[in-house]
Amino acid sequence: MPIILFLGMLIWVSLSHAHQISSCMCDEECYTDEVSNLKCSSKSASFTSDGLPDKTHTIMEGIVATNQQFPRPHQYEYKITRTPKQANQPTSTDTGAIGVAVNGVPIFDPFTQGPVNPKTGKRPHTLYQGELDICGGHAGRGDDYHYHIAPICLIEELGESYIDRMKRPIGYAMDGYPIHALGWFDNKNDIEDQLDECRGMVDEKGQYFYNVMSKKSWAVADCLTGEPQKFSKDKWTHRKDKFGENYVGMPLKFTLQEYSQTEHKSNTCYVMTGVLEKEQILLTDGTTNQVKNQNGSIFYCNSECYGVFFQAEKKPSIKGRAIIYDEILDDCPVTFTELTPFDIPVYKGPRQHVSQKNK
Repeated sequence: MPIILFLGMLIWVSLSHAHQISSCMCDEECYTDEVSNLKCSSKSASFTSDGLPDKTHTIMEGIVATNQQFPRPHQYEYKITRTPKQANQPTSTDTGAIGVAVNGVPIFDPFTQGPVNPKTGKRPHTLYQGELDICGGHAGRGDDYHYHIAPICLIEELGESYIDRMKRPIGYAMDGYPIHALGWFDNKNDIEDQLDECRGMVDEKGQYFYNVMSKKSWAVADCLTGEPQKFSKDKWTHRKDKFGENYVGMPLKFTLQEYSQTEHKSNTCYVMTGVLEKEQILLTDGTTNQVKNQNGSIFYCNSECYGVFFQAEKKPSIKGRAIIYDEILDDCPVTFTELTPFDIPVYKGPRQHVSQKNK
């Protein structure tokens, strides 16, 4: 073998393992203030969080396909193994949590709960369905805020020194391996062409880690290299509607331009303001009306103070989907002001018996 070629191979091998990640699962400095009660044993690290990112993060804005859910506090208990084991073969990810970020916010698989495409074998991607905010997350069916792609705002908050110099993790996968963002700020740390099929690699000390993509589609992990572990518990209170039933949001083509959360004594009020693109509205008299590009706010304070959309029952006389606008203001805090009321009549007809789950 020519000497020049041999030396070139040595340089390539050296560079491909020139990174040494920081192992700091039990160090409080490797978590944000949103994480509490960090405890470590020889087997695992545990901590708690309410599942919400730093208040400076611009969450929910930029979504164009919302399910009318709001980011509300949860009671997460996480337990991450400190002794991850490589599986015999990679595990495909599916809908649901695949890890947790260092701010205590869950990281989900990138796909929606929609049907599997028979051609690709995959579900629709949340990013390309317009479901994600500018931080890479949204509120799910349980009003649980979570990421589906790299936690963009968190990475920006952590900064270049944390990410590319100290090479600290941005989260942990459910198999226990850390998740990093090398190359996000410094192109010299770009390792994209060195990653395996799951987006992972081994550092110079033999430590395996995943690395998120620093550009669109901001992928986190395409599969799991290690053995998946049960890593989280959650307690939370479901929102109720005026009938006392659990509220599950209905998907809506609504461009979310502004999100706010305000405290009012015993109530927290959540408001999403934007543009309702095109919908067929069922009116109280049973007729329908088409609305297009209408500004307004979807909001929720309590079971007797909200304004949201529900799906209407299917009827032969109505072509396509029809929805109703349900608004109740009986117990709104005196200090609460709805930002932008819709110019849509509130439905006051017969109750619509439609399951809103996974619509």
